[in-house]
Amino acid sequence: MVWAAAFAALSTAAGAGLLEGPDVWLLRLVQSRSSAFLDAAGSLLSVPGRAEVSVAALAALAAGLYLWGRGGLGWRLLVAFLATAVVEVLLKFVLPQPPVPQEVGRVPDPSLVDFATPYPYPSGHMLRAVLLLGAVYLLLPNTLARFGLVLILAGAALARVYLGTHWPSDVLGGALLGAAGLAWAFGGTDHHKTGNAGAGRNSWRSR
Repeated sequence: MVWAAAFAALSTAAGAGLLEGPDVWLLRLVQSRSSAFLDAAGSLLSVPGRAEVSVAALAALAAGLYLWGRGGLGWRLLVAFLATAVVEVLLKFVLPQPPVPQEVGRVPDPSLVDFATPYPYPSGHMLRAVLLLGAVYLLLPNTLARFGLVLILAGAALARVYLGTHWPSDVLGGALLGAAGLAWAFGGTDHHKTGNAGAGRNSWRSR
């Protein structure tokens, strides 16, 4: 609920135009230094958030969780993905956040399933990256691996702004929405279970 409340508050501020000044300032700051290397790095860091990549990866993760005896968690991750995607698309049609000017864009940002929407808030790339990499973070006990995932997520957030595809508030909004979905998914009863697959299914049905 805390993540959802933070997302709602940010969305309200963005829709009211209260973040225009900070957005412009931060965008200029992030783009103050540019190079071909940063362009390539930004494109690479954006890959986990691409729809086709995140859908395939989350589906594989859910299948792995089912085989691991945590099918309830896998289903909740898929439901969280679908629910947050609906919220994302809806807001991109109704929340009047002006898009970043086209001349600010650094390099093309192709995706197989991208489609045009009137407004850019929230960032779908960041939403999906948080859901996918955040789930892996919570499932991995290795501290070094977790640190690497945090760096990738931070880099992905900077990349969306550096590439000129989103305002900083778009990116933050996507991250908060993804965190809300992630918190709901991992709030299920089988988060700490290591039983068989049947137990995971029963855990999901019991809720």
